[in-house]
Amino acid sequence: MNKRFILSFLVIIAGLTACNRPASDVQEAQKRLTAVPKWQIQEILMDEAPVFKNGKHIPHISGIEFEAYMDWVRFLPNGVFEGHFKDAADTKKFQWELYTKQNVIALRDTVAKTGGWNIYPRNVYEDHFEMETRSTLYDPPRMTKLTLKFKQ
Repeated sequence: MNKRFILSFLVIIAGLTACNRPASDVQEAQKRLTAVPKWQIQEILMDEAPVFKNGKHIPHISGIEFEAYMDWVRFLPNGVFEGHFKDAADTKKFQWELYTKQNVIALRDTVAKTGGWNIYPRNVYEDHFEMETRSTLYDPPRMTKLTLKFKQ
């Protein structure tokens, strides 16, 4: 009886930890990202410090406030990344691609085919994901890492 209980307990624990593990590669990350109809913004970080969380700005030493940000995004199986900017009437579309050798999903400007955001499998879970970029745009001339966290 105890062996059966312990085995059942271990199966439940294994199941719970499997749901809360990151994607192992870009193919698994792609499946997880496209499986969710809409991802909602949860948090924005600048150099690992929260500057926006749950719809509210958090004071930050940089003084930057994000007036324009995507409140929801979605990944379509055909490679389209669609995002809705807060208070906008329409959505913006970009292209995402798998880069298997680099183990990253990257979003690129559809016209220039440059710039963009990276999504690493280690940051893709079944119920949330992170995308990041590095840029001098937010605090010139200093390079800043910007991370967006989305949840189901």
